[in-house]
Amino acid sequence: MRSFSRSITTATGLLVLAVGLVSLPAHPSFAASDPAADGAAPTVESIEDFEHHSYESAPGVPMDGPPEGLALETEALASAPIEVKLVTAKLADTGTSIVDIEAGKRAVAATSNYWKAMSGGRVSMTVNPELTKVGHVSKAKSTEPYWDVINTITAELKWSYSTNKALVIFIPTERLGGWALGVTYSSSGNSGRVLMPKISGFTNPVMAHEFGHVLGAMHADSLQCGSGVSDVGTTSTGQFQDATCSIREYGDSTDLMGMSNFTMPVISSPTWEARGLGQGTEVQNIGVATGIKTYTLLPWGGTAPNRALKFTDPVSREVYYLELRQPVGYDNYLSSDYAGNRGVKIVQRGGATPASSLILMPSTRPFTGTYATNHAWQAGQTFVTHAGTRVTVNSVSATSATVTINADPGTRTKIQFSAGDFNGDGRADMISRESEGSLLLHAGQPGNKIAAPVRIGSSWNAFNSVFGNGDFNGDGLTDLIARTSDGGLWLYPGNGTGGFLTRAEIGSGWYIFKRIVPAGDFDGDGHTDLFGVRSDGALWLYPGNGTGGFLSAKQVGSEWQGFASLAPAGELGGSTSGLLARTSGGTVYLYPGNGTGGFGAARTLATGWSNVSDLIGGQDFTSDGTTDVLAASTSGSLTSYPGSGTGFASKLAIGNGWGSFSQVWEAGDFDGDGKPDILAISAQGALILYPGNGSGGFRAARQVGSAGWQTFDQVLSAGNFNGAGGPDIVARTADGSLWLYPTDGKGNFQTRKAIGNGWGIFTQMLAPGDFSGDGRNDIIGMTADGKLWLYPGNGTGGFQNRKQIGSGWGIFDKVIAANDFNGDGKADIMARTEAGELWLYPGNGTSGFLSRRQLATGWTDQESFASVGRFGGTANPNVIAVTADGKLWLYTGTGTGAFQNVALNPR
Repeated sequence: MRSFSRSITTATGLLVLAVGLVSLPAHPSFAASDPAADGAAPTVESIEDFEHHSYESAPGVPMDGPPEGLALETEALASAPIEVKLVTAKLADTGTSIVDIEAGKRAVAATSNYWKAMSGGRVSMTVNPELTKVGHVSKAKSTEPYWDVINTITAELKWSYSTNKALVIFIPTERLGGWALGVTYSSSGNSGRVLMPKISGFTNPVMAHEFGHVLGAMHADSLQCGSGVSDVGTTSTGQFQDATCSIREYGDSTDLMGMSNFTMPVISSPTWEARGLGQGTEVQNIGVATGIKTYTLLPWGGTAPNRALKFTDPVSREVYYLELRQPVGYDNYLSSDYAGNRGVKIVQRGGATPASSLILMPSTRPFTGTYATNHAWQAGQTFVTHAGTRVTVNSVSATSATVTINADPGTRTKIQFSAGDFNGDGRADMISRESEGSLLLHAGQPGNKIAAPVRIGSSWNAFNSVFGNGDFNGDGLTDLIARTSDGGLWLYPGNGTGGFLTRAEIGSGWYIFKRIVPAGDFDGDGHTDLFGVRSDGALWLYPGNGTGGFLSAKQVGSEWQGFASLAPAGELGGSTSGLLARTSGGTVYLYPGNGTGGFGAARTLATGWSNVSDLIGGQDFTSDGTTDVLAASTSGSLTSYPGSGTGFASKLAIGNGWGSFSQVWEAGDFDGDGKPDILAISAQGALILYPGNGSGGFRAARQVGSAGWQTFDQVLSAGNFNGAGGPDIVARTADGSLWLYPTDGKGNFQTRKAIGNGWGIFTQMLAPGDFSGDGRNDIIGMTADGKLWLYPGNGTGGFQNRKQIGSGWGIFDKVIAANDFNGDGKADIMARTEAGELWLYPGNGTSGFLSRRQLATGWTDQESFASVGRFGGTANPNVIAVTADGKLWLYTGTGTGAFQNVALNPR
């Protein structure tokens, strides 16, 4: 039910008062015309009418809310007639003019016929001739507000509320005060008093509408949203979550309780059901929608049972009604009405009040004029509840419509996983099933990268679970498995080149599982298995038989329902296949398999992963022989966490044979592609560029400097040292000369120039970037006595006056620029002692240091190392190191001045 506290539009000039729910109109800009006056036949073209209503316990005494509903007798077809006292009144200022009493009787009869049809003959209105009064002389005046008029006449007649009693008064005015076409005050027990103006083409529908109020119904409203959204949720205070939305009272003109015209549409199914109309079989209630199911609707204006559909959204628990509106019965007017009003109507209980109804049209953008022209949904259109349940209109004809309700969120949720090497190139790939049903292959590439996606399938939103499980049918090729909403399990055998062979159904009834997770070879028999997690948390193992089927299932765990996500762990824990489990709080646990169908002791693998949407595990994405994990965040980013064999790796080998280089150092973004690079000098003196690929790996290396670079004993990447072009190199010869090699920002050198002499006094040199905080790149040198000297750059390839910034640095055998390793926006320095202690000296941004911090111990094997910025492509800084065996290692910083397990951006 929609909350009545949601905002109500003023587009129709209506204002719903908090007390009494009385609607007050603004004065319309046009007057009513009676189509019968000039002999014209009634048409569907209509003008705005204002019908007003309030609930009372006695005339003039407002009630807290609407009465309980129809006072029906116990037998299904029993009659509940409402006795009508019909009165025509003369007003004090209208002379002797009165409304034709016979026309009034015909209006009551038309109203009775309508409500008989709506109630299966149980509700009717009958004029009591003994109570009929013609030409009652009243003191009321036509210039008075309608509530004063009806209250005056009611008091003069000494009429009061009584069960199944109604008072209908006609007065000889074109409209009521405020230009209303009718007004009703009602009480419990199907009792009410109605005030009507002169007879017109609106009289019958308005009279029937007013008796709808007597029977406890309120108005048929429409949702309006400036955004055009088809449905919208509410906040805890009952306001719309979309601030552009409001409720247009009377906005549904395909319901008698909406904006009246010259016709009498069938009342909508929510009000029909709430007021106990019909036989109780007209609306098929399927309860909470589940899975993907198709239903047939019959014309709502007809008499067939189960012609409308009612369902509850499984997420929001809101109730929706579906009707087929076609020109049948009281809806015959639709044959000449706007085509957009014929089709599937979607409506809810609630609106401006809890006793209202609310139509949800294909476009909720505010419509101009009095009447909307697109009440109904057409074939091919899909309505989506604000909670995500989809209602697709498959077909619409004059006699029936079919709709499919997709209440399975798994079919419209993005699913990311790895099936191993799906395209046959020897590297583990990633696969994603997109929310719209596309199946995409993200091929694994060298250098820790995942390639751009390639579409390998469509319409996979027929499945609520899709996953890879290696070679399931024993043909040596990687396969996929998918589950339908009704529990069918399908095997899609891979063809070894990124496509599929003929699919086969390998199971049914799998809807009993909340999750299905690939298990790898969990029981150690050489075949891949599956896990199923039931809603009660029971974990079941379905051992594969090696040919695409299963052996007997067995329960292998309990209380697994509390995890937000599960994924295969492969051999991440250094043992046989296990599971990764993440809590909603972001803690990731490793449950290693014991190799015989059970688990070893669980342990915490990571924390702070609450923003992860998919864990993608069980595969070696870095091609280093160990199992890794990819973590897809809710924002769409993908992070790779290389494994070490026992958990996540604290460092990652990204190259071999690097011991042959005389120097290896960071190059910044040397080639201008936005990714950090590395430079190295070969034994022959060639300068080699290793362009970073943004994922902790390299693109093809290329020589950028000819032989002769071995003449330099110190080579530094000094950033944009001369203020023009791109990152520059500063190199020192054995005689202490300092040379600047400017670049154009694309990896090409410009003419070098000498920028200093006497630099041989320094045992070590480093280029820390802007260490002084003046916006220009600097150079630092360390003398043999351990003093540290800063040479501030002047921004044009030269220096300002040097100054000493430290002493005692002789305890370190290696001092390097650390970029901004602690994330405070200032350049830092790293230094290593001969004992292998690695220290961070954070810069203070003004040529000095903050308190130092020890980063690591045991760094004795690193023959050289360098800070390389965001070489791994994540938001974290990285350090590379060459060890004595020639391996190149990547270390990942936290961004706050410490090291963490390696994290890469594989994209």
